[in-house]
Amino acid sequence: MKFGLVLSGGAARGAFHLGILQFLEEQNINIDSYSGSSIGAIISVSHASGVSAKEQLKIFSSKEIKEVLKFNYLNKGLLKIDTKHKILDELLPIKRLEDLNKKVFVNAYDLKSKKLYYFDKGDSHKLCMASSALTPLFKPIKYKNMELIDGGLFDNMPIKPLLDGKHEIYTVDIMPSKNSFNPKKSFSPLKKIKKKIFKQLIENSKYSIEHTNHYITNYEILDFKMFTFKELKNCFNLGYKEAQKHF
Repeated sequence: MKFGLVLSGGAARGAFHLGILQFLEEQNINIDSYSGSSIGAIISVSHASGVSAKEQLKIFSSKEIKEVLKFNYLNKGLLKIDTKHKILDELLPIKRLEDLNKKVFVNAYDLKSKKLYYFDKGDSHKLCMASSALTPLFKPIKYKNMELIDGGLFDNMPIKPLLDGKHEIYTVDIMPSKNSFNPKKSFSPLKKIKKKIFKQLIENSKYSIEHTNHYITNYEILDFKMFTFKELKNCFNLGYKEAQKHF
């Protein structure tokens, strides 16, 4: 059986994924195929490109990564993603998904056709950024004749591309549903957006949990904030410790 790894979306909590990958690297455990959503898509493509877990952690901890996100002045989103920033060449050095040595699937949703796609070919930069374009926070990414947004809103743990009977599937969930998202009472639009996003992510994860061979999470990850890069190292360490229990 092939080793299939599914990495969920969850913004800055993706450092947990990196901790898992660091342990796999140390144990020389080979990953045959990846499928990822949002930050899970970026990490999957980067790792399949030969960028190690610790190298990725260093990039995500850098000030340059923040320059990828720019204010959009409320034009179809609060922020837009700079798909041409040079830091992406370090994070995603292989420009086409089909040129990767490993099979990688990246999911994104097209607003025009109202369809969810699992891409295994195409521009790695644009498709990874599209998979991370969490509406309504980020402006959609234009790609060919599509307007793509975060596929995690519809399939946050994209297990379906690996359900071919040939893979032993390990699914890593950084948005587990043990607790409800319950922000303090506030009229903050951002908190309302986050609550809506969290609810959608939970509802669309049930299928993946039921069909994976191995489900990996740790409810302590709910203590980590999604939209800050200040806790990456501790989140990375939590993922590493969790990997020791499963491999």
